[in-house]
Amino acid sequence: MRECATLYNAALQERRDAWMMGGLTVTYIDQCKSLMGVHRELPEWAELDTQIGRGVLRRLDRAFNGFFRRSKRGGRPGFPRFKPASRFRTPEIAEPRPGMVKTQPDGRKARVKVKGLPVIEMRLRKPLPPSTDLKSLRITARPNGLTVDLGYAVEREPLSESGRRVGIDLGVNNRIALSGGEMIEGRQFDRSRETSLRRYVSRKRRGGNRRRKAVAALSRETRRNAVRNRNECHRITTEIVREYGGIAMERLVVRNMTRTARGTIEEPGVNVAAKSGLNRDILNQTWGLIRRQLRYKAAWAGREFVEVDPRYTSKVCHACGNRTPQSEHRTHRCGVCGVVEDRDTNAAINVLLRAFGSTGEGMPPAPSGENDSLGALGYTSI
Repeated sequence: MRECATLYNAALQERRDAWMMGGLTVTYIDQCKSLMGVHRELPEWAELDTQIGRGVLRRLDRAFNGFFRRSKRGGRPGFPRFKPASRFRTPEIAEPRPGMVKTQPDGRKARVKVKGLPVIEMRLRKPLPPSTDLKSLRITARPNGLTVDLGYAVEREPLSESGRRVGIDLGVNNRIALSGGEMIEGRQFDRSRETSLRRYVSRKRRGGNRRRKAVAALSRETRRNAVRNRNECHRITTEIVREYGGIAMERLVVRNMTRTARGTIEEPGVNVAAKSGLNRDILNQTWGLIRRQLRYKAAWAGREFVEVDPRYTSKVCHACGNRTPQSEHRTHRCGVCGVVEDRDTNAAINVLLRAFGSTGEGMPPAPSGENDSLGALGYTSI
């Protein structure tokens, strides 16, 4: 991976120098043309596939495109930075040649062969599409082994039409609350092993072999927890997209919600420890991951996805619109119309009403227990 990092830094320096010295823009195509000369002159690159180098240059081009896009939107630009060799663990190949991935006749194993890299054998859970449909190949070196990501161009199976709509409220005690009354409990993340490994790393001398092994063990544990959480989010969001034709959720800015309350020396913050605990609980629920999965899955399936203003969704009564002070209890009690509802469910119904103006196409919210597939994922009814 050291060659990939060297190429990335050299290409970044070329773009910087061209702009600062002559106001010129070096494109991805220009650098791909120069890459052929690098393969002829440098022996270490002559042994590697040319598409590996193109993948490095494409990664740099995406970084610049993201920088310009964020600059136009007025966000935090984040200019591309130089990367050490430790930050380059993923050779990427776009439009790989036929024959790079070969499967056995029984379809249970596959071999990935790229020039300059060792042959990778992997087990398959299901048969792969034809190799002519292979569009991307990524190989990532992780502490627990290699991960191969294969991207194929396949036809998308359309989902059945659904006139049902749902509002989603994200929380801490209940990770997700649906407007129909279904709940999924908050993620209980046990950090004891990860904390122990972090302390173990801190006691090791920098640059030593024992520290390197301890860091690898910590990386394995962190990766394992992330994959488990991602898979659980995939199961939840896939079922929601399958069941509902309209999905509404709050437009939460998690970065602002989890800002520290420490303050400054002149104006120190209050309740810093409590706010730190709340920030940790919010980040454990990975709201951003859930929203991102729902957004792109709804776009793939042709579902309607709407984000609404989250202000006062927990305080406004969904039945009469009266705003009541938010109590510490988990129950919403309206003093005007007398509605008694779970606070998260009331917020989810308000989200649904703000997005679509009604709970569906003339239909009330789905009664609790109607959807068996959601109940199988751990949802409970109130």
